Amino acid sequence: MSIVVKGNAASIHYDKCDLVLKNAKFINVFTEEYSYGDIGIIDNEIIGVGKYDGYKEIDCTNKVVAPGFIDCHVHIESSMVTPRVYGDIALRNGVTTVIADPHEIANVQGTNGIDFMIEESKLTPLDIYFMIPSCVPATRFEENGYTLNAVDLDKYLNNEMVLGLGEVMDVPSVINMDTAMMEKLFLFKDKIIDGHSPHATGNILNQYILSGISTDHECSTHEEAIEKVSLGMHVLIREGSAAKNLKDLIGCINEKNYRRFAFCTDDRHVEDILEAGTINNAVKNAIKLGMDPVKAYIIGSYNGYNCYGLNNKGAIAPGYIADLMILNDLESVSIDTVIKGGKEYKGLVGAEEAKVIKNSMNISKIISDIFKVYKQGSKVNVIEVIPYSLETNQLVINLSGQGEILDMLQYEDVLKIGVFERHKGSNHFGVGYLKGMGLKNCSIAQSIAHDSHNIIVVGDKDEDMAIAVNELIDIGGGIVIVSKGKVVNSLPLEIGGVMTFASMDLVYERVKKLDESVKAFGLNEGIDPFITLSFMSLPVIPNIKITTKGIFSYDSFNFIPLTFD
Repeated sequence: MSIVVKGNAASIHYDKCDLVLKNAKFINVFTEEYSYGDIGIIDNEIIGVGKYDGYKEIDCTNKVVAPGFIDCHVHIESSMVTPRVYGDIALRNGVTTVIADPHEIANVQGTNGIDFMIEESKLTPLDIYFMIPSCVPATRFEENGYTLNAVDLDKYLNNEMVLGLGEVMDVPSVINMDTAMMEKLFLFKDKIIDGHSPHATGNILNQYILSGISTDHECSTHEEAIEKVSLGMHVLIREGSAAKNLKDLIGCINEKNYRRFAFCTDDRHVEDILEAGTINNAVKNAIKLGMDPVKAYIIGSYNGYNCYGLNNKGAIAPGYIADLMILNDLESVSIDTVIKGGKEYKGLVGAEEAKVIKNSMNISKIISDIFKVYKQGSKVNVIEVIPYSLETNQLVINLSGQGEILDMLQYEDVLKIGVFERHKGSNHFGVGYLKGMGLKNCSIAQSIAHDSHNIIVVGDKDEDMAIAVNELIDIGGGIVIVSKGKVVNSLPLEIGGVMTFASMDLVYERVKKLDESVKAFGLNEGIDPFITLSFMSLPVIPNIKITTKGIFSYDSFNFIPLTFD
């Protein structure tokens, strides 16, 4: 390399590149077409496109080069593995950057949980940026492990790995200008603030955006997405495990607005990641649904990087970071090689050292009588799950011929559901009814229950439900399946009851066995049992959910009775 100075200007001449992608046909995100030439790379940076020689060269004839994908909103904890393990499979799927919101572990372990995620992210080549959780707990009605206020979040403000404030889920607190919420919004006013505002519209949406919030990943209809984009928001189209919004939203993307859309996964289970991928899956599905391939790749890369101010990523041009994919086929997103930071990604090296983690299960064993529900009216509010969605319906069932103790299990496809506080030993719990899972002779208990991550259990026999909860306590958190008084299968998650140090392959194998076990008990189509169950206690998603304090209505944003007249 030599530097030539002429007047007040200087140019840099490179004799040879570290890596050259020869004869490349590549996606030009600026002109929305294909461009051609050698892509020269020195260190981790693209130094130009044209004619270059390199110490190492990769012939890209008959292949297509594209910028690496970005997952614009993901809770890594939902994969149930650590950031180091997650990073490996993300990179193999062409995702070179993720924007992570660690509010799952923060609800269990507070700032210690956030610090754990940040430190663990340094063990992977994947670029993991963080949005610091804004809603711990998600609402004032919940019972989680910690409460994080602005004073707790201040220490992250100047961390180079932190881009801003995580999804603001408590919309009423924003609209009512709650002091604690306003302090957090003001603290991050010069950074990016992520949104979470399902069904918000009109003046409420205007005020929500006015608070500094610039993204949303909860859109489920054309009208909702178009309104938010028209008001300047970036809409992150979610293709997760339980929530899949791409099919419903793709029709509203057009030539005039597509630069305001990006992709995210939000919550994606290990088996979906390994079998279908993450953002590569969203891009492939978008193309299948008729989207122009070049635009799909731009939405999966350049748009997201722009949204989060990562201005040296997401394009193939001089000065951009060399995070790239070499593709065998564009439309099927068949990845031949991933280039991360100017180097071929070869996979994980060595094993992760497991750390000593404190048991997060602060709860006493329960007895089956705790699930008895006493009738206090002639009608019952029942939660109905919706396939492929995190939202639920509110059903009202009229009772007939009931005694003092309510027996809803006589109704078709109605199960009992319970949530137990597990962080502070309060002995608080809520019991209700759930329709739509289809299970028979099966109980599932897990410590993955967004966002407070208390114990949540569902089943058709009180005795089995109690056994499942108690087994979960014994193993320190995770997932447990019980049938006819016996534990059928389980997965321990020693890190806060939501993650494990185990390898992705081992977790995948265990989760597949859990899936097979549940399907044998009549699981309905379109239901991911563990992801679906994990969202039945999150009150900031419509329409009704259950917490340790009872049944919660999103519409009234307050508790409603289980039985009533």
